[in-house]
Amino acid sequence: MPEVRPSQDYLLHINLDNGIISDGGTDDNYSLLPFDEVDLYCNKKYGVYLELPQFTDGRARKIMEYIRAALLQADCVEIWNVWLMGCWEYDDRPYIRKSTIHMEELTVDDMKEIINAENWDNKDKNRPSFYCLELIR
Repeated sequence: MPEVRPSQDYLLHINLDNGIISDGGTDDNYSLLPFDEVDLYCNKKYGVYLELPQFTDGRARKIMEYIRAALLQADCVEIWNVWLMGCWEYDDRPYIRKSTIHMEELTVDDMKEIINAENWDNKDKNRPSFYCLELIR
């Protein structure tokens, strides 16, 4: 899977007084970088991780284009939201919350939901939830 980086460096503005973080909202301000530990989370050979300063609809559409291109060479693509800190070393393994949809059905709202999913909502007695959205052709 190819690496994606922003076309330029963007400044991140943080206002601690009102809790607002702004990066200009430019559609290409995200990165998809190689994720070598993909086999710890799923049975896939290749993986990328998303660096996303802020969610925007335009960025979601760009990521959806990337996924469509990947599906030209693969039967499915999985989008995961996980906690990367090895939380299961001392506690029970995380809950896996997985759903499957066709790529044509994927919406910006679906992308927002999985990207913003809360891993530690404490509904599960201090066990994290990992989320997987499997996209098929």
